Amino acid sequence: MFKQPYIYTITSWDQAEKCLQSSYKTVFLLTGKMMDLPEYVYQLQNAGKTVFVHVDFISGIECHTPDGMNYVAEVIAPDGIISTRSQSIIQGKKNGLKTIQRIFLIDTHAMEKAIETAIKIQPDAIEAMPGLMPRVITELVNIVPFPVVAGGLFKTKEEMSAALEAGATAVSASNIGDV
Repeated sequence: MFKQPYIYTITSWDQAEKCLQSSYKTVFLLTGKMMDLPEYVYQLQNAGKTVFVHVDFISGIECHTPDGMNYVAEVIAPDGIISTRSQSIIQGKKNGLKTIQRIFLIDTHAMEKAIETAIKIQPDAIEAMPGLMPRVITELVNIVPFPVVAGGLFKTKEEMSAALEAGATAVSASNIGDV
């Protein structure tokens, strides 16, 4: 699903030019209004990037509804979506989009519930946050039947490498171009 193990994360469109010039193939787009996103996604895809839009961050649209996700799939037209919401993942799958369930691992209970939910709705991948937890990443990789992306709080290439060595398929970071 991921063309390389490092994913460029854009949290502000000001970062797009640097991303467009980078060699990174997969982009997580964590910003944008429903009217701007079709152009953002087009520019990134036109540069050969695979684009996943975090639908929870799109202002002006309710992506967990059938009509909202239909708009995302047909008008914004990303390669896939990211969401913390199960309903968004379900709607994204119904619209033929690749799906990434973002989960926050704050304690054992949160991890157990996230695994239970992910197994039930079957996203194409999960993004475990924060990604600075090699032991937890290894545990998660051994439990879930789909790729795990580690994301959040990375500062160095060594931290990213540790997550990959723990079994993550890829890592996502907004400062990836700087390390």
